[in-house]
Amino acid sequence: MCVRWSEFAARISAVAFASFSLRRAPERTYDGGVVVVMSAESPQMKGAMLAEFLRWYSAHHDDTPVRVLIESDPEARSLGLDGSRAPFGLVTSEWYPATLFHRILDAGLGRFSSSERHRLMQNAADAVAVTMLRGLYSVLFALVATPDRYSRHIQRAWSQLHDTGTREVLIVRPGEAESIIRAWPAHHPYLCQMVHETTRAVFSHMRVGAVTVERERCIDDGSPECVARVRWTKP
Repeated sequence: MCVRWSEFAARISAVAFASFSLRRAPERTYDGGVVVVMSAESPQMKGAMLAEFLRWYSAHHDDTPVRVLIESDPEARSLGLDGSRAPFGLVTSEWYPATLFHRILDAGLGRFSSSERHRLMQNAADAVAVTMLRGLYSVLFALVATPDRYSRHIQRAWSQLHDTGTREVLIVRPGEAESIIRAWPAHHPYLCQMVHETTRAVFSHMRVGAVTVERERCIDDGSPECVARVRWTKP
């Protein structure tokens, strides 16, 4: 069977960024007979968005604030999260309220200074990218992952993790791209930083030399969109 490059690239991009599943169901049942009904208006994110980050975070930093938050948060408990060990009961293929992820990130990252948090996000993104693109996926990713193909398929990959938001990576010239997020009601400053650092980390696996990312605009600053500039040394 012949598969077009565009289809193949889209499939591999999605595998690299998330576990496949259908769109979220409005009602889910968990152990103990607890049924959780989610509002269709509430932004959702896939567990894969945060699970590997939390696994890395717990291995390198004191995760007590996150454990305390999960153990005391009624919504986290009702959704089956468990503070006893990373990644705290998150199921990579399940959808969760974005606001829950916001509280988890606030608990885990709020105590760091801006510069400390920046370094932490960089290290985490690099480690998570290695984990998600290792083994067979790394071989397939190497075949299809170029800045141009990444640009064409980023929205499909994004939609495997988020149920809101318009995602673009625009190649503005050789060696430079704009990473853009629009219409994202699930926005949070730490998530925003995580997304842009993940873009940098993924680009670094494309054999394009040294990669940097610099934030230019953010919803938190009153902009209608979040924009970061990605540069690499081997166009």
